[in-house]
Amino acid sequence: MRTFIAVEIPARIREQVTTLIDEQRRRALPVKWVPFENLHITVKFLGEIDEEMKEKTAGVLQDVCQRHKRFSAGFSGIGCFPDHRRPRVVWIGIDTGAEHLSALAHDIEELLVPFGFKKEKRFHPHLTIGRIKKPCRIDGILHTEFATEPFLVQQLTLFKSTLTPQGALYDSLGIFNLSE
Repeated sequence: MRTFIAVEIPARIREQVTTLIDEQRRRALPVKWVPFENLHITVKFLGEIDEEMKEKTAGVLQDVCQRHKRFSAGFSGIGCFPDHRRPRVVWIGIDTGAEHLSALAHDIEELLVPFGFKKEKRFHPHLTIGRIKKPCRIDGILHTEFATEPFLVQQLTLFKSTLTPQGALYDSLGIFNLSE
């Protein structure tokens, strides 16, 4: 099963992001925008794992969540990967809580490496909102002002991702609460 670890975003924040996406959609650029129900902060993409590895990953997530407290996070600014000359992914930045997300990602990385997972070069906390299908200029999008009020990050979710012609479908395989 194809899996990843993420922070789910409250519906009220996803509504704000969806409003932004709807405004950007009017630009008619070749961007596949992320639908409301799929908006999340990816902490670690795992790829294909079996049931045994799912259980090991769940143990790691329980351990990490016991060591990290709940925290506030908030979105601010729009950017892209890899850069504005060759954009492939459009994202919203995380200002409040970025250091907490980075610490979570680091600890998850360290504990998953012994199970054969590749270590990421670096973690850049962000919310992916669109994937660019063919080369285009997105300067107008990048200059758009956007920010949300902070929200409480209380848990991590292990997701299964099923790819379909209509897009990815995400199913929760487990929820892991951060300590209080």
